[in-house]
Amino acid sequence: MRTLLLLLDGLGDRPSEVLKDKTPLEYAKTPNLDAFAKKSVTGMMTPYKKGVPLGTEVAHFLLWGYKLSEFPGRGVIEALGEDIKLKDNSIYLRATFGYVKRNNGFFVKDRRTKNISIEEIKQLINSLPKKIGDYEFNLHYSFDTHCILEIRSSNYEISDKISDSDPFYRERHVLKVKPLKNISERIEIENAVKTAEVLNKYLLKCSEILENHPVNIKRKEKNLQLANFLLTKWAGRYREIDSFHDKWGMNAAIIAKSSVFKGLSKLLKMDYYPEGDFQKAFLKGIELKNYDFVHIHTKEPDEAGHTKNPINKVEVIEKIDKCLKKINELNDELIIVTADHSTPSVGTLIHSGEDVPLAIFKNGIIKDRVEYFNEKECSKGYINIKSKDLMNLILNDTNKTRPYTTRIGNKLLNYIPENKSIEHLK
Repeated sequence: MRTLLLLLDGLGDRPSEVLKDKTPLEYAKTPNLDAFAKKSVTGMMTPYKKGVPLGTEVAHFLLWGYKLSEFPGRGVIEALGEDIKLKDNSIYLRATFGYVKRNNGFFVKDRRTKNISIEEIKQLINSLPKKIGDYEFNLHYSFDTHCILEIRSSNYEISDKISDSDPFYRERHVLKVKPLKNISERIEIENAVKTAEVLNKYLLKCSEILENHPVNIKRKEKNLQLANFLLTKWAGRYREIDSFHDKWGMNAAIIAKSSVFKGLSKLLKMDYYPEGDFQKAFLKGIELKNYDFVHIHTKEPDEAGHTKNPINKVEVIEKIDKCLKKINELNDELIIVTADHSTPSVGTLIHSGEDVPLAIFKNGIIKDRVEYFNEKECSKGYINIKSKDLMNLILNDTNKTRPYTTRIGNKLLNYIPENKSIEHLK
C-alpha cells in the first residue's frame, strides 16, 4: 500500500480576537478537509517536545523518524540544495546580508537588506576575504540576500559546534560567535574554539569592507538600506546517515519547491520533484504510483503565518482546501494530512511549540467521532503521538512493520525486508 503524506507547513496556530477567538484553521471554511477528517482517525502530534518550536528542516527530519543527534545542521541541508559539492574538512552556514548600525557593537536594523539587486550582492561578495590564517572562506550566492558560507580547514581543525551571529530578530545586536558548551570530545572543543575565533575575525573584516564599499556608498547617498553586515547561522558539517529506503524499506519521493527539500532529498536519497503550486503538487503525487511513500509539501500556511495577519492565513487555508477536491475520492492508499510545526499569525514568535492536527485515512481504519479538521476538534481524536512515531504508524497501517523481537539480517530493521534484499544460507 502506498502512502501519501500531505504536509501543510506551519498550519498550527493560536486563537486571535480578529477571528473571534478561533485559530485560522478553525475559522476557515474547509469542506474537503472536514470530510476527510470525518472518515479518518484523527488526533494531535507533538513535533518534538511540548512547547518547543522547530524549524522546517528539523521538523521534517524528526517526522521521517531520524534522531536529532543524526542531524548534520541546516547549513549542510542548504548547501546540498544549492548543489554545492560538500567536503569533509568544511563547515557550511547560511549567511545573509543585513543592515546594521554601530551602537555598542552592531545593532541590527534589518536582518535582510531591502531593495538590493543581485548584481550589487555579487559585487559585495567578490570584495570579501577568501582566507584568514589557515582557513579558506567561500561565499556561494543562493537567493535574495542569502548565501552559503563555506569555511574550509586543510588540516581539519574545524567544527560546526559553534553559535550563530544572527540574533534572529530585528532591533537586537549581532551576536559574538562562540563554541558550544555541550561538546564532550577534547579535540572537538579545541576545533570549535578555533572556528569561532576565525569566524568572528572574518565577520569583522567583512563589516569593515562592506561599510566602505562603493555599492553601499551609493546606497547611502540614495537613502537606501546598506548591506553592511554578514549574519551567519545554522552551522553544519556533512555526515553519512541511513537513506530513507534503508531506514524504512520504502522508495520515497518529495514534491516541494525549496533548497531545503532538495537538500533533504539528497541527504536521505529520496527522489525530488520541484513544484511550488500545491494543486499541481497534489495531482502529481496521485500520479506517482511507482513509489511507496510520497511526501507532498506546501509552504503557504507558514508564509501566511509570518505576515502576522490571521486573515491572510485563513485565505491560504481555504485556497488549499479547494485544491483537495480529489482527496476524498482516493481509497487505495494510506493518506495523511498534518503539519510540521505551528506558525502563529499573532504575537511575536516566528514559530511556536503547539501540537499540530493530524488525520489518517485508509480503507478499514478505526475512525473516531471527529467531524472537523482543526486543532480543537482533532484534540478529541484517538491519536496523541510525537512526530518521531509517525513512520512506525505508517509501517503498521501499510502492513510493512516487523515484530520488534525479530532479527532479520545483521541490523535491527523497522520493516519487513524483501526476500531478495537479504543474504540467504546456501
